[in-house]
Amino acid sequence: MDFRYSTEQVDFRAALRGFLTETAPMARVREVAIAGGHDHRLWRRLCGELELPALHLPPEHGGVGGTLVEAAIAFEELGRALTPVPLAGSVFAIESVLRMGNAEQRQRLLPGLVSGERIGTFTAVGPDAADPTTATVRADRTGHGSVLHGECAPVIYGTVADVLVVPAETGDAVTPYVVAADAPGVTVEPLPSFDTTRPVARLTFTNTPAEALTGTQELDRVLDTARVLLAAEMLGGAEACLETSVEYAGSRRQFDRSIGSFQAVKHACAEMMIEIDATRVAVMFAAMSATDPNQLAITAPLVKAQAADTFALCAGSAIQVHGGIAFTWEHDIHLYYRRAKTTEALFGSSTHHRALLADRAGL
Repeated sequence: MDFRYSTEQVDFRAALRGFLTETAPMARVREVAIAGGHDHRLWRRLCGELELPALHLPPEHGGVGGTLVEAAIAFEELGRALTPVPLAGSVFAIESVLRMGNAEQRQRLLPGLVSGERIGTFTAVGPDAADPTTATVRADRTGHGSVLHGECAPVIYGTVADVLVVPAETGDAVTPYVVAADAPGVTVEPLPSFDTTRPVARLTFTNTPAEALTGTQELDRVLDTARVLLAAEMLGGAEACLETSVEYAGSRRQFDRSIGSFQAVKHACAEMMIEIDATRVAVMFAAMSATDPNQLAITAPLVKAQAADTFALCAGSAIQVHGGIAFTWEHDIHLYYRRAKTTEALFGSSTHHRALLADRAGL
């Protein structure tokens, strides 16, 4: 494996970073966060001009024909900028339909999701989304198909999603179902979110008609792909914390010298850099080897745990480097800290993912 980004991938990163710098500065992120956490105008541009949801899809499904590496780069850059758009929810829904849907379902559901005209989300973000004993939604067969009963919370981008992928308990297994957000029996309740740039909701299903995705054997692969992409997003956030800390340490002066010359500050920044370098390598390897399901099963929980710990460390250290100003609402660092803590919990904690890694590796 050539363990380097290609020239095209480097150029794509630079173009996306420049685009986000221009269209989604932190002032705009804060404005959108207060208004609900979804920038509709920016989302349309990211889908129409840059085709972000379609990066890793094959052309026959309306995709760009790239790989998970390009998708991971996009997640990293959006994480660096805390871009308030539902890319994560939509890509997770797209991956679910792609991997678990039949040919007719892919042909019918993917075009709207890939174009961004319809926003998707994956409703189960707990540690055991594939475990029927912990499922909070039940599917019952009827004469006309299946209906769902139960609730899911918190659901990322549940307030703006049009297409819901809902893992539901069906006897001794979990089967993913597709539900339209405006279907009968669906209730959407916005919830307070610790991360104001990523809205969440409680979804309640009462005798709600649903359509099963038949490829249930691929559910773990969908979850692992989501873990890798979230790790890339957290890597971007950690990089932004280090960059902001270094810039502040070089400009803030105490005792007639910059605080960056103080040993404690230098050590904090050095520790952040070391952890970021390790996480970057892990994310690159996980994305580049994702075509092998057996390899993905090992790297996904590993990289999710590594990136979560790195982001939490960097966000906490950045607060310490910035001192008292970091605790104010006006400073941006607290937004990264909020994102770090909420993303850390998605699909389970770092402890859960290390236990999952040990179980899959037979340790």
